[in-house]
Amino acid sequence: MRLSPVDALVAAGLGRPGVSPTPQALADWWPPALGRAVRHAARAPFYRDRLAGLPADFPRGLADFEQLPFTVPDDLTEAHARFLAVSQDEVARMVTLSTSGTTGAPKRVAFTDPDIEDIRTFFHSGIATLVEPGDTVLILMPGARPASIGDLLCQTLPRLSARGVLGDPTGEPRTLQAALAEHRPDVLVAAPSQIRRALDDEAVCAAARECLRNVLLSAEALPAGWKELVAARFGATVFDHYGATEMGYGGGVECEAFHGYHLRETELYFEVVDMATGAPLPEGRIGEVVFTTLTRRGMPFVRYRTGDAARLIPGPCPCGSALRRLGPILGRIEHGPGGPQLVNPAKGAAQRP
Repeated sequence: MRLSPVDALVAAGLGRPGVSPTPQALADWWPPALGRAVRHAARAPFYRDRLAGLPADFPRGLADFEQLPFTVPDDLTEAHARFLAVSQDEVARMVTLSTSGTTGAPKRVAFTDPDIEDIRTFFHSGIATLVEPGDTVLILMPGARPASIGDLLCQTLPRLSARGVLGDPTGEPRTLQAALAEHRPDVLVAAPSQIRRALDDEAVCAAARECLRNVLLSAEALPAGWKELVAARFGATVFDHYGATEMGYGGGVECEAFHGYHLRETELYFEVVDMATGAPLPEGRIGEVVFTTLTRRGMPFVRYRTGDAARLIPGPCPCGSALRRLGPILGRIEHGPGGPQLVNPAKGAAQRP
């Protein structure tokens, strides 16, 4: 079993490439990194007032940082331009995200060129978990626009001596079957919804079994039982990825041990908080996933509530990494008059690592 390649990314972020990262090294590194992130975020109008008055040595520890107010998705919907911490001229890519319902205003997330390079770097580390030199990777994620997920993967794969091929994002079974037959990819990257119809099509499944070694599922919560279903019908090993556009697409990816998502710990600081009170929870306790961007230039986020329910898993991982991971996403959290409720729970996920 191979060590998660994400460890090397974390080691480089700590300024110690080639040295295995440890929980203590991260614990020592986070406070000054969070201080830099908060000072940069304060350049954005949204954060200017709420982060005003902090001492120059803030935070002295993680407990200090945990006193800062949360950012919620509605904040971004209502005032996305106020999250910009750079000039409009520095924005290289603006992504528009639809919100639930038909009348809600969209969220917009901005990235600078350095932000996009950070995404490429994570994609390089993350997909190295399942891609070998010489592999062909069929990508169903949208890739027509510059710096979209599919486009960035196609840019990144040559760093691993592999190549990416963009497929039909609709996942139409006949088109997918033709792409599998033509390109004979070793790896498929898709959202669960993009291959939903294909799983019931024996011709597509047969074409997949002839060539696929691995499948990476991303962009959507993984329905219960899907890893086993895709593995059985496509004859491939299935890896899951966790992320969101606000994170810079990528947050973490499973290793060969399938014991949680290995996280971009020097680019994103993750917390899990009580769904009702917002109090930080210790590792192992289920709550809401919250993240802070540590290196984002264009549109930084401080303590952004994702609405995802999960827990942090302490290290070590069976792959050999000493670092914590994020457990499976157990469902979405909705806040109502009766308090927070878990909706669309992944059945049986609480029993997963």
